[in-house]
Amino acid sequence: MRNIRIEAADITLLPVVKGLVSEEETVSRIFDEMRPDVIAISISREDLEGLHRREDYDKYEPSDLEIIYQAFLESFGEVRIPPPAYVRALEISEEKGTPIIPIDMNEELYTETYCQKVRTRDMIRESYFARRATGKTFDLSSPDAFARSWDARVNKARGFRELERAREVHMANTLRRLGGKYSRVLAIIECERLDGVARALEDGGPANQDTLIK
Repeated sequence: MRNIRIEAADITLLPVVKGLVSEEETVSRIFDEMRPDVIAISISREDLEGLHRREDYDKYEPSDLEIIYQAFLESFGEVRIPPPAYVRALEISEEKGTPIIPIDMNEELYTETYCQKVRTRDMIRESYFARRATGKTFDLSSPDAFARSWDARVNKARGFRELERAREVHMANTLRRLGGKYSRVLAIIECERLDGVARALEDGGPANQDTLIK
């Protein structure tokens, strides 16, 4: 977890592993310790709208890659879709009256950025990985290590790496704007994107503190 100070705002970046049910407890604990003015989550506006439709949770059909990801992640505990960390953040927002803000690209911007960054060869490489993912070796020393090693494989192609960097910059810019309105910001971000978001925050604004919290 990282604390970054942007002018008068304290922005706490909380890394979570998408899908892992145990992350619910982490989100609850950090919220209680911090009591933020706003909760930011690394999903799109459309995804947040989807989280509100709880009756649709069981209707989601995961992709082949998501099924393989889940199978590996189950080595560390129960896995659920949609990501429990985000579901718990929404529940806390509703219980406590704390605003919850999506900080990732909306679908239109994501599609536009995807078309700019990702080329045919990148999609071919992704398809190749998807067909052989079950036979790959990943770092299973911890949930965080697995999520990061999975991400490194999935986004090995240059176009996909650039797409993820664009997401990180977008999220950092949104957090910076939230910092101009709120004093205490809790940002719940998938662990594999946290370092990039932190770098973008530091590079793009007057960040004067970055403390790694054990």
